[in-house]
Amino acid sequence: MPSSKLETYLNILEVLVDQPQKMDQIVRKTRLERRALKRHMYFLVSNGVVEMRSLSDKQVVYALTERGLAVFKTLRALKYLEKLKDSLPIVDEAREIATVLSKHSKK
Repeated sequence: MPSSKLETYLNILEVLVDQPQKMDQIVRKTRLERRALKRHMYFLVSNGVVEMRSLSDKQVVYALTERGLAVFKTLRALKYLEKLKDSLPIVDEAREIATVLSKHSKK
């Protein structure tokens, strides 16, 4: 199943969070097609989340901006909260089972 756009952006930002990367490195690490990645990178650059840095006349790397780091942290926190939300019904169910078992063991 294809990822949502937010998941795709988070994946790209995860690749860039530690250090700037060349386009080929981002393609390899995200496993996105180059054409799709270019479209996503254009969006991220135009919104000030990622910046292009020239290493030489022909070499360009992409890096997170301060805004990009804030967006990354926010998206990562939202992803964590989403996972937590999914696990809460299991915790509640386990608590109910423990309560029932506790009442039966006291009888």
